[in-house]
Amino acid sequence: MNERAQKAQDCLKAAKLLYRRFLVNTYEGNVSVRLGDTILITPSAVCKEELEEDDLVEVDLASGETLRAKESRMASSETKMHLCVYRNSAAQAVVHAHPPFATAYAVAAKPIETRAYPEMRVLYDRIPVCRYGRPGTEAVNADVPEALKTHDVFLLSNHGLVACGPSAMVAAHRLEGVESIAKVLTLAQLHGGESPLPRAELDALQEIYFDKRRQL
Repeated sequence: MNERAQKAQDCLKAAKLLYRRFLVNTYEGNVSVRLGDTILITPSAVCKEELEEDDLVEVDLASGETLRAKESRMASSETKMHLCVYRNSAAQAVVHAHPPFATAYAVAAKPIETRAYPEMRVLYDRIPVCRYGRPGTEAVNADVPEALKTHDVFLLSNHGLVACGPSAMVAAHRLEGVESIAKVLTLAQLHGGESPLPRAELDALQEIYFDKRRQL
């Protein structure tokens, strides 16, 4: 299997995982992978569970022009956001979805953060929220380059969650992990809120997070 076919299969596997784990509905979400100077991205308005390799749309990384697409298939409406991530990071794959607990934070325009959950601090530090921009336009990208300097996962205000990584499956797993954490933090509020860790411990956990990023 050549590199293109491997990347395409990675993209499809991640897209189907999002659907099967109820992280997207039939029409939501998009996944892309980088192929040198182009990307493969899932098409607009097609159920992720039903996607096949020839459904993926190839887009030029520099210009954003569609280079190859099956008849009736159009690149995701969020292609501009995917391209922004690739142009401002070393990411090889991007996943965007609307998982309900994490997206609730996005709709509230609040970052996902905690003073009590060590695993979140070590794995993600926090999930920043980028200011609102109309979906499908360049306006959605206003804060994305800055967020990418310190985080591989971030919220789009009033919209949803984005994760990137060295492969589509890694990005999808990062997104799934954040959704699980957002659920825990939401449920913790039903039990009276968090029991915060000492400041020294929080600082130590944050240093572990940034040490891991420096090693990448």
